[in-house]
Amino acid sequence: MRPSLAPLIAVAAVLVVAAPATGKGRPERFRTPSGQVVCAYAAGKQSLIRCDLLFLDHRAALLQSGGRPRVIPFTAPVGNIHARVLRYGTSRAFGRFTCTSRTTGLTCRDRRSGHGFEVSRQRQRLF
Repeated sequence: MRPSLAPLIAVAAVLVVAAPATGKGRPERFRTPSGQVVCAYAAGKQSLIRCDLLFLDHRAALLQSGGRPRVIPFTAPVGNIHARVLRYGTSRAFGRFTCTSRTTGLTCRDRRSGHGFEVSRQRQRLF
């Protein structure tokens, strides 16, 4: 296996394994009002949030429970442009994560570790 594919395969495997734990049998999906960031949350032994950044060429922000955030390449999108909108000025909890949508971008944070990401067209910040 090529090293560049390893993160993508690992994320796909986690989404498939973790999906039933959401209670809906699949990851919970949401998007920003602009439709430029589409996300999926999957609960399980290793919960995660992955947000596809449609304004970047096949890149996504990934935050796994207890881990540091990363920007990863992807070939298959996890989000859906018709998913529920996380309106500007609102926050929503997804398991141990909280995501906040603002006109300046989307921020998702792991409340236990404090790690997260902030993404917009202007910048992508990992913390």
